[in-house]
Amino acid sequence: MYRVPCPGCGAEVVFRSAASVMAVCQYCRSTVLREAGTVKDIGKMSEVLEDYSPLQINSSGLWQGKAFTVVGRIQLRFDAGFWNEWSLLWDDGQGGWLADFSGQYVMAAPGVAAVDAPAFESLAPGAPYLFDGADFRVADVRTAQCTGGQGELPFRVGQGWEAKVADLRHGARFLTLDYSDGTPPQRYLGQAVALPELRMQLLRSDDDIARSAGHLRGTASTLECPSCGGPLSYQAGAAVNVVCPACHAEVDCAGDQAVVLAKHTELAALPTTLAPGDSADIDGAKWSVIGLLRARETGSDETSEWTEYLLHNPGRGFFWLVESDQGWERVRVLDEWPQPGSGEQAVLHGEAFEKQWDYGSEVIYAAGAFNWRVAVGERTAITSYARAERTLTAERNARELVWSLATPVAPQEIARWFGRSGAAAKALAPSKAAAAEFAPLRRIAKVYTWMLMIFNLPTVFGSGWAGLLIIALALAFLWVPVLRAAAGDAE
Repeated sequence: MYRVPCPGCGAEVVFRSAASVMAVCQYCRSTVLREAGTVKDIGKMSEVLEDYSPLQINSSGLWQGKAFTVVGRIQLRFDAGFWNEWSLLWDDGQGGWLADFSGQYVMAAPGVAAVDAPAFESLAPGAPYLFDGADFRVADVRTAQCTGGQGELPFRVGQGWEAKVADLRHGARFLTLDYSDGTPPQRYLGQAVALPELRMQLLRSDDDIARSAGHLRGTASTLECPSCGGPLSYQAGAAVNVVCPACHAEVDCAGDQAVVLAKHTELAALPTTLAPGDSADIDGAKWSVIGLLRARETGSDETSEWTEYLLHNPGRGFFWLVESDQGWERVRVLDEWPQPGSGEQAVLHGEAFEKQWDYGSEVIYAAGAFNWRVAVGERTAITSYARAERTLTAERNARELVWSLATPVAPQEIARWFGRSGAAAKALAPSKAAAAEFAPLRRIAKVYTWMLMIFNLPTVFGSGWAGLLIIALALAFLWVPVLRAAAGDAE
């Protein structure tokens, strides 16, 4: 342990780790740099935004049989949100990192130079990187700015410091390539963890969080929309981006003041089955709908649309409910990614899912709060894989690749969760339930229609009305069941 007087105010600054090269004075916010046995003040460090993370300096825990203590923190902001990187000191004197983003955590070992890494500019979501015999895939690529820090850090960082990082995944393993100091990048290995696994001590209580962040996590909060003055309702600690239901401005409410990120053309209010503020009792816990978005299929002649509801519980995080004309699905974003199987398969926990479709989606409406920046007009490429009634989905845009697992939920179960009965329960039933049975046939019918038209043109021209009659009967045989399903015929 190394103690020095702060060059700025004279207060004691403690370096507990031999690897720490700088520390932030907790009294005057001076950044104290340690070099060759001397220290110097290199300027003030901005205070971190006291968010709803339960972690703090001096929190301790246990991972893989080794004890650690949190000694420092930097806060990083990018275009879709922000996250914390907590610097750790292990009992054996080694260092490490615990990333904290919207209730998700990743533990990572100290970094080493990755001389085999590709250039940062060449990375894109889904790109491969072979390491240690494993085919890692890029999950996201982002450039972020340091907005604050505290405690001890193993490298020099300050206000405006820019981080260029790419996160990659292979199964449950996690890898980060950090290009912040140029090429070659630093490579950090780790895995996604749940906070209870770490057996943490000295975490912030809900009261501590309320005193610093302003509200208890999970409580209903309201602020005025900076664009139109209307009320913005959201749950404290659940999200930092809110879409105004009145004027559809995208509002960043992570800082001391709400800031309008973008303003969209007025959209008509969308009637939906559920709404922000609705609550449900699911698996013995209370969940709240905090945001919703409406999406439509792109890249094909399909016109299907669906609604996605974001649910939150302060202790358990987030999940999605998706409502379409084929019913309801419960969707969970995966920390452990599936692996490629034989042919066009994705394998998760030893189970093979067969590829179904490639298509696109576009957000056409959004309202409420989200744990990332959602924008009307945002487009995503989707690949789906099916096994029995479950669906694996890979969603990719220019910034990230996300895998999720969807499981069907009966309308009666949705009604029970949200405490609805009678007419309200009937409203939860899909308006076109029969379409689910014929959804694969719809696409197949289109393919065979083109085949019939192309390969039978000589017959049509050679046989006249008789040929046309044969083609018409064949098309009717294909399309009558599909049209009945589209009309919601559930006879």
